Amino acid sequence: MDERASTGVDRQTTNTPEGTAVSAPADESPHQRVEVLIDELRKRTAELEEANRELRRVSHYRSLFLARMSHELRTPLTSILGFSEILLDQEELTETQRRFCQKVQDSGFQLQASLNQLVDLSRIEAGHTEVFVQEFSLREALRESCAAAARMAQKQQVKIDYEVAPEVTTIVTDQGKLRQTLFNFIAWAVSRSPAGEAVDVTADIDGQGMLWIRVIDNGEARADTANIFDPEHGSPAREPNINELGIIIGRKLLELIGGKVSLENLVPRGLAATIQIPARPSKG
Repeated sequence: MDERASTGVDRQTTNTPEGTAVSAPADESPHQRVEVLIDELRKRTAELEEANRELRRVSHYRSLFLARMSHELRTPLTSILGFSEILLDQEELTETQRRFCQKVQDSGFQLQASLNQLVDLSRIEAGHTEVFVQEFSLREALRESCAAAARMAQKQQVKIDYEVAPEVTTIVTDQGKLRQTLFNFIAWAVSRSPAGEAVDVTADIDGQGMLWIRVIDNGEARADTANIFDPEHGSPAREPNINELGIIIGRKLLELIGGKVSLENLVPRGLAATIQIPARPSKG
């Protein structure tokens, strides 16, 4: 027997914007049906607000954890790196002792870099990163970024060459964020390059006042260039390494200061990272 005949009430179903079916009697007035929908939307809105509050609490606790972890790890790391440097300066060390001390120091630097990147990424995602604009020499900033990556390059037996066009003098942006971005991309290029090769860094400016910085390595081509900055859409079996995490952070820093970056495989080998950023903030 038909349910409508047994109840004597004809009902119709209306879909809410969230896709949830709300059943209302067909003989209700349009105003009553709207009231039912409004009540359902209010309920869903309250649920979303509660979920957002929970996400904010989780984000807050994560930030506290990373800040505490950063403080707790930096102090012993400073001691480890300091004492390993003192030991390496001693001439009476045997070759085996020197090799062990070097491994301790290298591991300490790697842990320090990983810690710094985790803290930086957490700050960016939490929206706690501020932009400080100032005028400075790009040539000097690029030189310091290359010098910071020189130790890693020496260990990899890779040379770093950089060239700045004469037209590029001073620029106006966040110096700290640009320098960190340059270092991250140069370090990634060094990690990709075979021993005996070189990483080339060039900087130029076009007629529209856009700064172009290219970091070119001699590593193997990457089929996943479109997903390197978005590892969630990459291979689930492959996690980004420390240097790839660095360029992910670098792209986020670039976005904060109005820049962008693209990756391009070169022929016969190598990869070019092209950074674009306004040399000066646009007026108005």
